[in-house]
Amino acid sequence: MEPSKQIPKLAHKFFKWYCRGDRYEELHGDIEEFFYDRIEEKGLRKAQWLYLMDVLRGCQSYAWKNNNGQFHSKFNHLIMLKNYFKTSLRSMMRNPLSSFINIFGLSMSIGICLVVYAFMDYQYSIDQHHEHKNEVYLVTFYVDKEGETLQYGKSPVMLAETLKLDYPQISKTSRVEDRNVVVKYKNKVFHEEVRYVDPEFLEMFTFPLKWGEPSSLQGLNNIIISAEMSEKYFADVNPIGYDLMLKFGDDIKKTFTITGVAEPFPDAHQISFDFLINFSNFGYTHPEIDFKDWYKLVDATFVQIENPTDVALIHAGMDKYRDLVNSTNNDWEMLSFQFEQLATLFDRSQYISESITYNYDEAGRITLPILGLFMLVLGCFNYINIAIVSASKRLKEIGVRKSIGASKMATVIQFLSENILVTSFALLVGIFLAVSLFLPWFIGISQMRLSLNFGDENLWLFVIALTLITGVISGLYPAFYISKFQTVHIFKGVVKFGQKNLLTKVFLCVQLMLASILIISAVTFTQNTDFQTTRDWGYDQHNVLYLKLPDVSAFPEFKDLLAQNPNILSLAGSAHHLGHQVDYDIIQTPERRYEVRLMSVEPEYFETMKLRLLEGTTFNAHYESDKRMVLVNESFINNLNITDAVGHTFKVDSIKYEITGVIQDFHIYSFYDKIRPTYFTLADTDKLSYISMRVKPGSSYDTYNALREEWATFFPETPFLGGHQADVWGADYYEMEANQGDFVRAVALIAVLLATMGFYGLVTLNVSGRVREFSIRKVLGAGLKNIAGIITKQYLALLMVAILIGIPTGFFLVESLLNLLYEYPMPMNHSIWLLSVVILVSILFLVVLTQVKKLAKSNPVEGLKVE
Repeated sequence: MEPSKQIPKLAHKFFKWYCRGDRYEELHGDIEEFFYDRIEEKGLRKAQWLYLMDVLRGCQSYAWKNNNGQFHSKFNHLIMLKNYFKTSLRSMMRNPLSSFINIFGLSMSIGICLVVYAFMDYQYSIDQHHEHKNEVYLVTFYVDKEGETLQYGKSPVMLAETLKLDYPQISKTSRVEDRNVVVKYKNKVFHEEVRYVDPEFLEMFTFPLKWGEPSSLQGLNNIIISAEMSEKYFADVNPIGYDLMLKFGDDIKKTFTITGVAEPFPDAHQISFDFLINFSNFGYTHPEIDFKDWYKLVDATFVQIENPTDVALIHAGMDKYRDLVNSTNNDWEMLSFQFEQLATLFDRSQYISESITYNYDEAGRITLPILGLFMLVLGCFNYINIAIVSASKRLKEIGVRKSIGASKMATVIQFLSENILVTSFALLVGIFLAVSLFLPWFIGISQMRLSLNFGDENLWLFVIALTLITGVISGLYPAFYISKFQTVHIFKGVVKFGQKNLLTKVFLCVQLMLASILIISAVTFTQNTDFQTTRDWGYDQHNVLYLKLPDVSAFPEFKDLLAQNPNILSLAGSAHHLGHQVDYDIIQTPERRYEVRLMSVEPEYFETMKLRLLEGTTFNAHYESDKRMVLVNESFINNLNITDAVGHTFKVDSIKYEITGVIQDFHIYSFYDKIRPTYFTLADTDKLSYISMRVKPGSSYDTYNALREEWATFFPETPFLGGHQADVWGADYYEMEANQGDFVRAVALIAVLLATMGFYGLVTLNVSGRVREFSIRKVLGAGLKNIAGIITKQYLALLMVAILIGIPTGFFLVESLLNLLYEYPMPMNHSIWLLSVVILVSILFLVVLTQVKKLAKSNPVEGLKVE
């Protein structure tokens, strides 16, 4: 083989591609000569490698093709960009204050945007880890209630097995039912929730086991537990083979053997479990259930359809099951069944009542992206104003660049390059703030397991897009604004920098407007926290204790024992209790049906809970005639359009009741829950499971401890089930309310800081462009008060425009958000907009004051020398 043919072809082609034609023979001749010599000295392989190195070393500007200037221009552009970045770093170091303001503003905005990304990623990742999410469906149904079509997540207990028999397209089914139990292992006894499921549950859902086999769920005496429960009861020990005793009711107990422990669930999940047992146990633990009753509902029925296109076929045949349900249901007529795909179930859960999935955060999905956009706009506008201010100190540099041939586009590219560099620094700081400060803080107030997975390519796509968009948007206007100055005007000093820049004022106006919206939000949620904390529940929840007995037969003896406690002022038993348990009934009127809540109580319940009687009387002490007497709340008489309530009668299941009194409306659950029509009946003595106690002020905790001691004597195998009525909505309810206020106030503070910095930049720009004017005024006798008035005058109108637009907009947005969050939102008041105005006006005067102080210290003679 000829040596010339042994020259590496790709390396040779690359050399011919970049090398100028008039220098090819000269340069390649030398490289080729070296190649031949090395073949003799070092062998062919090494000679080929060194030939490649020579080709790469020869790729210098003196050897490049001209190609009408295009090839050379591309490399020149790279060198120019490198020069721009060097210039940017030097400029940032020479102006540390403006650089800090720019990076601070953008980094805060980017950090908040990353938190928003983490929240949205979490929301849209919920239950997406299941392998068969596109084949598994929840069976739901629609009913017409009080003129409104509602969707429910429950389904008939018979449906799962019937569907599997009737439709071969359905490969797997599982019923799901959740019940409260007492779980005991040695001396550890806790109230827990057990989930009854069919054995195919673990085949339909992706819950890998750390220990054990999923198939073990087929055993009636086996139980599979979560990783959390394993740690709670057994610490780090493998519990496979250990026994747990579950108590299902007063006298039903069963021992289960642990045959599986699940891996920890993904952070983004809704469907999960603590304890799984075979659904067939449900008949043993609840013998009163008729499994052949089509109106008996379970919490959920899941079906797996291997070919999702078959859903339409199955759905078309569901009417026969609907008719079976309606034949046994006298409450509400079922309209139709619906199949909800697991992949979209969580997003649809906001429309499904009594769904196995919940906590759909509609308000967060709407407000947080808007909030992130607000903060990004504030950061960009802040940068624009500060960038223009900083450019006023670089006019001579710009003039020199233009005088030596820099085009307008080259100047634009220079400033855009600088801005992308600043944005890149801001991105690094923003990521640090998000990971170390914003995200942990948001997790603390939201209790969501959010995270930023830096191995996720979608996160990096978001980060890159955020950097480029932020860099270009925030830098585009300053770049074009600065590049338009003529070289001759710069050197003559006739550039009137920033005096009549309408767009920068518009930017500032938008900043102030957004700041006013966020200030209104902060003030509103601060007042809302106080409003929700002090709002009347409709009864007196303070100094009240409650407990629920596991055995109703112990009620008389336990109540008599409590009556001997001198701290207890009044006692009352009930089958239901405010904040814990109610029943539902259907009332038929000539016009339509109404769903109402039912509470069965002893006569002393109203006095113990301090429920307020508006008219009529309460029950007499266990009079048999009171069995057909009821008390109703205000919503009951309003919804049913009853005019003369006392003495009015109505029927429930053919039983006639007479209203003997009207109770003021009260909240059974939290303020998020709408007050429903409710009626009270006199409870049967064999159904009294709750005891409510009003105690002497200041004795709640002593009495509570005494209750626990008495409980341990009566029910040694059952954990105490009681508490303070003031905590009945959950200990974290008011904490969540306070956290909402803290979050909005923190964001509003950041917005005010960004708006202040943007305002500072624009006022500084204006003053720096009018130094000579103000110096002349000072020489002619103008005082600082006069100069302050001149500076303030033009921005006062701007501030008023921002207030006139921002405050009504903020009112509307915040009021809409409160209406979305609460059934009974806080009424808006004038103090909200008044405080917003005070804050914004204070910002204006503080910024002007800083500039007036600078002018006061400046020498007018030096100012007159400014060209």
